[in-house]
Amino acid sequence: MLTLQGKTLRYALNDLGQVVSVYNKLTCHEYVFQPGDLWKLIYQEGERTEIPVVSTGQAFAARTDTTEDGAERLRLTYDGLKGDGRDLNVKLVLTFVLSDETLSVQAELVNNDPSPLMELQVTAASGMRSLSGNPETDAIAWPVDLGRRIPNPAFSDLSVYAGYRKYERHDQFHTDLNALYPGRLSMQWYDWYNEGEGLYVGSHDPSHQATCLHVERDVKQNILRMGVIRYPMLNTGESWQSAPIVYAPHLGDWHAGAQRYRTWIEREGGWHKPDQPEWMRQFKGWLRVILKQHHMELNWDYSQIEALYDEAAAAGMDTIFLLGWEKGGFARMWPDYVVDDRMGGEAGLRAAIDKVHAKGGKVLMFLSYALIDRASDYYQKGPGRKATTKSLWGEEIPFSETYCGEGTWRKLGNPPMPMYLSCAGSPDWQEKMIESARACLDLGADGVLYDIGGMTPYFCYDDGHTHAKPSHSCSDKARRYGELHDYVRSRGADKAIMMEHNVDVFAQHMDLSQGSTTGPSDPRSLLELYRYTFPELIMTNRNVGHDEENYRDKANYSFLYGLRYDMSIYRCCGTLSDLPNYAVYLKELNDLRACFQEFLLKGRFIDNEGFCLDNKDLAAKAYRAEDGRVAVVLWNKGDCSQCYSICGLEAGAVSQCGTVDPSSVAVVVL
Repeated sequence: MLTLQGKTLRYALNDLGQVVSVYNKLTCHEYVFQPGDLWKLIYQEGERTEIPVVSTGQAFAARTDTTEDGAERLRLTYDGLKGDGRDLNVKLVLTFVLSDETLSVQAELVNNDPSPLMELQVTAASGMRSLSGNPETDAIAWPVDLGRRIPNPAFSDLSVYAGYRKYERHDQFHTDLNALYPGRLSMQWYDWYNEGEGLYVGSHDPSHQATCLHVERDVKQNILRMGVIRYPMLNTGESWQSAPIVYAPHLGDWHAGAQRYRTWIEREGGWHKPDQPEWMRQFKGWLRVILKQHHMELNWDYSQIEALYDEAAAAGMDTIFLLGWEKGGFARMWPDYVVDDRMGGEAGLRAAIDKVHAKGGKVLMFLSYALIDRASDYYQKGPGRKATTKSLWGEEIPFSETYCGEGTWRKLGNPPMPMYLSCAGSPDWQEKMIESARACLDLGADGVLYDIGGMTPYFCYDDGHTHAKPSHSCSDKARRYGELHDYVRSRGADKAIMMEHNVDVFAQHMDLSQGSTTGPSDPRSLLELYRYTFPELIMTNRNVGHDEENYRDKANYSFLYGLRYDMSIYRCCGTLSDLPNYAVYLKELNDLRACFQEFLLKGRFIDNEGFCLDNKDLAAKAYRAEDGRVAVVLWNKGDCSQCYSICGLEAGAVSQCGTVDPSSVAVVVL
């Protein structure tokens, strides 16, 4: 038995190299239900592309000592591995360091075998079923988008949450939570928790290489293996060392994990708070419109931009966001961003922007960070072919969309219009993105939004790009966003840069992120996860501003969480006059935000901290102003008025009482 002892954790492996103890000393709970596998290596040989090597039963040598700061250290060395039917000339070293509060696991690989080593799955917390004896009270805080709650993971079909079809995986053996960062995963950590305790699992990797957060449920034994997957992609003669995977037991729920991740990413992960222009800090929302559609019909021309802005302003929003402003129409001919004579030409667009500015408003313009139309001049005559992502299959990766109007022949009788994904590792693409921003800012725009900014970090096999390995395709992306940020700011201190998707390492360079959000009725929603970890970041409530169905709940839900209003009415083909009830209610909520802006717009989202509320039928979230004062937003989802008594947790705080009307919100300053 190999055992490490810290103040909060006891960790042990048996002679087979299996995990036999993950013991939380804070709660006196053993998490391991039965011995679990420590790692799995995937190698490639001939036509076989995913050959697994499992840790259990592999021969290894173990050595224990202490680090310079007194932490216990265990090193497992595997000088050769048993592959499928033969020995692999591969050296694997796993180093475990158990400090007072955390277990850190790092891997080293040396490949002297003819076969490439593609991925390494390290699950140092393995063989687990429950935190405190009742798995039904357990959940996983999973950082997809802004956050999801995965209930009872040891007895749940995890493939439901994973985004792939069951038919495509070995779901007869295990179902998995697998997702890549930086991409749909907004952060590189997750937490297995209940109300009283939990286990933090974090990938403490500042390289921004593609990383897979991994939870595997054995469907026959109902046990969990938790860890991180790396993609070294080692050829013969190459070596690699991983960044740490950190495990930390804690008291309380996932908030403890959020605090740990935030501390790491600020101190060691290179993350810094964005410095937004003042108007962005006070930003309440926009009207998002497509001027020229995919099928080349006009919703509006440039001369109508002023009237669109007036509708937004009447609802308490000072910003109009223009899509389809270019000659090619929305989602066509990108990245050829050419002003359209049919809509009024350059003079008409400049005049429209000037009119909005004269009324104190802002105009934002849309650019795509990812998509290249193969019919565009950039692709046909420029460097577009060099800028695309090249897949494992040796092809450019398609991203196909066809938006339609009243007809059916284009949509139903044809495949989607093909476009290709760019690669952030292409210097040509970065140059084009700066050039595109320059064009918008030259027209007078107050900022640009880069669409599809944080999508799946597809591996790129183009040797002409800057990434060292296909799995490093996004390793320079945060730095490149920093360059775009600096260029936009060089055009004026109040010029704004935004992107689609919420990803922590990208959002530090953005003034706002436009990501997908779940609706108010989704029980799996855990928007608090990202909002609490990164409360300074500004984001919209995308996907809940299309129409008036259940509009008060959608608006109140967004208000509660501090999400700014993305009014994309009728898929950006309508205006606020189409939603008169929603528009009136938006004005009320935006006025309320303005009244409490030091908390709700400029303050820090602190979730359920800092107050005590006596009514569980009210949803409540707190915000801390820069001067330390706390305000709480209360949302009454029901049909009847709700009374409350609320008190701050600071010394000498006085209880306040009141009533919240049905389907309404209230703000209480403590």
